[in-house]
Amino acid sequence: MKRTTLGLWVSACGISLLLGGCGGMLLPTQSEINTSHFPSYQAVRDAFDKIQPMRTSLSEMSALGFDVQNASNAEVLSYLDIADRFIPNSSVAFDKLDPAVQACITARTACQGYEFKIKHKTIDRSGSLFLDLFGFAHTSTETGWSAQVLILVQDGHVTHKLLSGEPNVQVVRKDIEPLGPAQNLGGEIAVGGSLGAGTVK
Repeated sequence: MKRTTLGLWVSACGISLLLGGCGGMLLPTQSEINTSHFPSYQAVRDAFDKIQPMRTSLSEMSALGFDVQNASNAEVLSYLDIADRFIPNSSVAFDKLDPAVQACITARTACQGYEFKIKHKTIDRSGSLFLDLFGFAHTSTETGWSAQVLILVQDGHVTHKLLSGEPNVQVVRKDIEPLGPAQNLGGEIAVGGSLGAGTVK
């Protein structure tokens, strides 16, 4: 009697895996979080708003969470990098740039830029474990947020700042492979239980 009950349970679970029932809970979750104490996009914006051009120093900027010395997500930009960011092509005139950006590029090595890339991202796989495992269907949902903060510093003080990013990321991706593992075999075909190349006569 016990064996019969166990057999029915295994069969039911197998059907659930195939149809996408309980199997979804077994699929992996992937997280990507940059080294940062910012818990949200709004926290980044609040700290960014406290930076005052021509007044905020490097030490004050670090206290706000934008530490140019210890942050692993900070990239140091030279004046050439800064010129490429603000003048990507000939259609952008130098004299049309913000005066602080012009002064930074003109100052050359006396001015530096710092770009902070902050990201919190989680990817959840869902759907049928069977279909996912054997390559027939992959469904993933990406949620989180990202922010990029660009700071120009000259004579030890911030002269210019920019904030960009995505406050709320939610992307669902569905990849369907009707042939499963055979989808990417190309010109190879199954012959007598093994793989052979060419055509069958």
